[in-house]
Amino acid sequence: MTTLDSFTCRLVQWETSLGPPDDGTLDAMSETIRAAGSDQVDLVIFPELVTTGYHVFDRLADDAEPIPGPTTDRLGRVAADADVHVLFGMPGRTDTGYQNAAVWLDRDGAVRAAHVKRHRWGAERDAFEPGPGPTVVETDFGTFGLQICYEANFPEASADLARTGVDAIINISAWSVTMEPDWHTLLPARALENGAYLLGCNLVGDEESTTFCGHSKAINPDGTVQTELDETAGTLTVTLERDRLRTERDRNPMRHDREQLAADGREEQTD
Repeated sequence: MTTLDSFTCRLVQWETSLGPPDDGTLDAMSETIRAAGSDQVDLVIFPELVTTGYHVFDRLADDAEPIPGPTTDRLGRVAADADVHVLFGMPGRTDTGYQNAAVWLDRDGAVRAAHVKRHRWGAERDAFEPGPGPTVVETDFGTFGLQICYEANFPEASADLARTGVDAIINISAWSVTMEPDWHTLLPARALENGAYLLGCNLVGDEESTTFCGHSKAINPDGTVQTELDETAGTLTVTLERDRLRTERDRNPMRHDREQLAADGREEQTD
């Protein structure tokens, strides 16, 4: 619920299911969206490629859709009825290929943004086109920077979002147990470096040879974990306080000093 001092987000830790964006998946997502609306949540967040499962690479010709398209239209109607913003991952189709996208639907059900993953992992490099760069979404309750999974590994990607003044960075993921230590290390670091909340929403379960690690979490702008799920499916509802953002940004001058360091470097290069 939005107030002048806070806003509420719900992270949906989804048990993966490999298959087309069919009635079973979309009906379950719709039910979750409606419940979030009933609870006066501002934003409900689903993981990466949630509509199809992560290992969609050899099925993109059948399962990828244009954005906007049938899936965004269907979920958009639910978002509008529930009066809630929705962020979810899906494979997008363009005239030139396929994209790993994070789609933001607003309270009117319209596609507000579609962030395309720029830093692709493994087989994604052959399956998906790279995105153009940072995506920032401004709403009546906050400003958000969007990331997908592996993009958390690159400090510059988060810094680019922080320069726009985002309140929170949202990373939707299909993060595996093999790389789980990185998940617990990188997300708090990105929050601390940038003086912003970080919300990490991950898949759980098994899919082909991959087990996803879950542990969706909300991280404060000082890098401490506010709350976290385990490795089972579930939801996590968090209220993010603006006072905490202001306090941490006053306490830690890193964002300002980083920009000054970059400016000094540019001046040295022109001498």
